[in-house]
Amino acid sequence: MNINKKLMSKVVSKFGRSYSVFSKSSPLEGKYGQPTEWTHPHIIGQGEVNKGIQKSEFRTRREKIAENLIAEKISLKNNQTGDKHLLIVPAAKRQYMVDKIPYFYRQETDFRYLTGCLQPDTVLVIEFSSNWSKSVLFCKESSPYDEKWEGAKIGYGEAVNFLGFDEASPLSSLEDYLYNFKKLNPKLDVWYDYMDPTNFDIHKIMLNFIQDTNINNIDSPRSTLHNMRVVKSPAEVSLMRTSCAVGAEAMKRTIRRSKSLSTEGQFLASVEFESRMQGANYLAYPPVVAAGNNANTIHYIASTSAVHPSELVLMDAGCEFHGYASDITRTWPAGGSFSDPQRCVYEAVLDTQQRLIRGIVPGVTTINGLYNDMQDILGKNLQNIGLIDPNDEKYLSARTHEFCPHHVSHYLGMDVHDCGKASKKQPLLPGMVITVEPGCYIPASKGTVDRRFRGIGCRLEDDVLITENGVEVLSDGCPNTIEELEGLIA
Repeated sequence: MNINKKLMSKVVSKFGRSYSVFSKSSPLEGKYGQPTEWTHPHIIGQGEVNKGIQKSEFRTRREKIAENLIAEKISLKNNQTGDKHLLIVPAAKRQYMVDKIPYFYRQETDFRYLTGCLQPDTVLVIEFSSNWSKSVLFCKESSPYDEKWEGAKIGYGEAVNFLGFDEASPLSSLEDYLYNFKKLNPKLDVWYDYMDPTNFDIHKIMLNFIQDTNINNIDSPRSTLHNMRVVKSPAEVSLMRTSCAVGAEAMKRTIRRSKSLSTEGQFLASVEFESRMQGANYLAYPPVVAAGNNANTIHYIASTSAVHPSELVLMDAGCEFHGYASDITRTWPAGGSFSDPQRCVYEAVLDTQQRLIRGIVPGVTTINGLYNDMQDILGKNLQNIGLIDPNDEKYLSARTHEFCPHHVSHYLGMDVHDCGKASKKQPLLPGMVITVEPGCYIPASKGTVDRRFRGIGCRLEDDVLITENGVEVLSDGCPNTIEELEGLIA
């Protein structure tokens, strides 16, 4: 075990684990592998592990997930639960383009939520029972050779003192640790997502362990984790506000320079540049930048076409700001003026979105309920402009689906489509963040509609925080009315 003795005053080993504490030497001498308050004070504040989030909050999250998993098991198993529990959450595995050229590394979201650790080659293990929990980080300390090429990785002492773990241990000891823990705790419940693994090296270890031992029970923790994550803490809400404000301003600046841009790629470059210049780490997802008929391909990400002044530009883009994403869509005329058919479609979509947002009632409205409301409101709006037969009331939902085939909302947070295991049927609660994104898509080939509308694609999307008394539109820094958009481009 390669331990920097200057950083340690005490090491106690048990089953391959190491518990370490700093000596009084400078924190600047530590191995962290990510920004800290000592090395990056322009990013990380005092007591924070990630920007805006204190070490104590990460510890509370780990304690809370243990409590919630116990409660879930008791409710599902009629008070029957193992004497001891293990939660295992691996970090994302680094992926390579070719040979030694890595893809950009993004941490596995549930792992980051519980640890704040931004590095590969790490695994979170939480030992817990009904009234006790302990968190252990298994990690791979960097050698001098590693540091020459890639920089330092988190050390054992730093995992305890900076990240706030109870113990730290070499990643190579994980397998022995699991078998020894099971030997000492025969009635063991394991929480590990074996159906959707995120790290296949760790998954192989886990499968061997599960097959070789008589585990009392094994379940995925994802649903419980996502039900925790879907309600944001005050620190997370603050980060979401910033992410959405940055994304909105980046899109606003891009709209303003529309007349000087001539390709979809230039529009994409503009929104990414503006996001990063305001402090975003990167774009939150491959953006849709679609001019003219390309907007009718809902997940169009090629960004290879020229943009003509007579066309609408649909841009669906957001940024990631220190682990939290924005997701914003605007549609505007590249040349600065809506044509009459474009105006009709745009106003139908805008009215739908505004009415949906105004109608959100905390504790009552659901994401699935918003979809049903969208079909009704958008359907009637499309009838009013002649895209759907006014007499076609019986099949209005089906007709509306032809023009808007996607859902109107999803959870937003650390991931763009956040908390996939959280129910869309549950009432929206304060602290949740969702999108509201109606659209209308009329391919140029759609011969059943008036020729004037063919080739028009439009979507509007805003990010909405549920509050105690209503909602807060986090992305309202980017204008969305026809008058505002035309004035911005003029």
